[in-house]
Amino acid sequence: MKIQKSGCVRLIILVGAALFGSACILQMVAPTAQIIVATSTREGSMPEASSQAPDLPTLEWTQTLTLIFTPSLTHTVTVTPVTLKAGQELSCVTGPDWKLYEWVTKIPKDETVTLIARAVPEIPEYYVARTGDGKECWAFGGSSIVSGPVATLPIRETPPLPTVSFVVRNRVNIPLTTVYIRPAGGSSWGGNRIAAPLADMSGETSISITAGYYDVRVLDVLDHVMYESFNRAIGADDAYRILTVDPDVNFTIRNNFPFSICWIDVMVMGGSWQKLYATEDGGGSILTGQTRDFTLRAGRYGVRLTRCTTVEVGIAFMAFYPGMPAIVFG
Repeated sequence: MKIQKSGCVRLIILVGAALFGSACILQMVAPTAQIIVATSTREGSMPEASSQAPDLPTLEWTQTLTLIFTPSLTHTVTVTPVTLKAGQELSCVTGPDWKLYEWVTKIPKDETVTLIARAVPEIPEYYVARTGDGKECWAFGGSSIVSGPVATLPIRETPPLPTVSFVVRNRVNIPLTTVYIRPAGGSSWGGNRIAAPLADMSGETSISITAGYYDVRVLDVLDHVMYESFNRAIGADDAYRILTVDPDVNFTIRNNFPFSICWIDVMVMGGSWQKLYATEDGGGSILTGQTRDFTLRAGRYGVRLTRCTTVEVGIAFMAFYPGMPAIVFG
């Protein structure tokens, strides 16, 4: 191909690209446009290249955030509560034994409370309850109605037993000198728990001891057993913390004299005579070989018998204690 010298031929090569991607999430790379102009010279030499930037349209970003919500399944667990309906008024206490632990509150008969835990397997039918006023305490369910999946309740460990002040009061007419206490079922009584005798009808002492079940024996100054109990609860509640020794003695008097008895009087040591029996009260004379039954507070007494002829037979001093044999006069 020939190129005319007189003319000026311009070869314009336009190379450009404007690529536009999607308008949303992908990153866009803006293209660069170039214009290359080749100009022939008079001498026919190689053209000089030049570069110019034409006016290009303005490119703008647009980002669109699209949120897609995917529904998911939610599993809801429904827990069936465990409840107790009191079959009688219950003592709700600080541990799994209403005789031994401190009292917290009461659960009235027919009231329903929520159970939140259960005792260890060795202590069946005891539960931790939450009462209507928000208190948590232990209650016995043996006399009540327990509803719900009891096995799902967590096990609550047994709290320590409290230390209590065990009080012994003397309310018999003779001094008490010995108090024995041993663990229930023990083989030996051990030592005396009191340092000094308890005066008749008024003496009192306190013994510090861990709450629990014990065998207890109390003797008077003549070594008669005035109180004895096995597997006895000693606990925080006053009904189990305080022991009042006050037995009444049932006994029989038999008249073996060859004459009738019409009056019997008794007197505590240092006191005055009190009527125990009088024929005019409707019992009639106590004939030879007959008996009469009586009840008297345990202790030491003087006993005076009088014949129906108003002659005193005599005075005897004796101790009255639980389990004593019949008294025979004559």
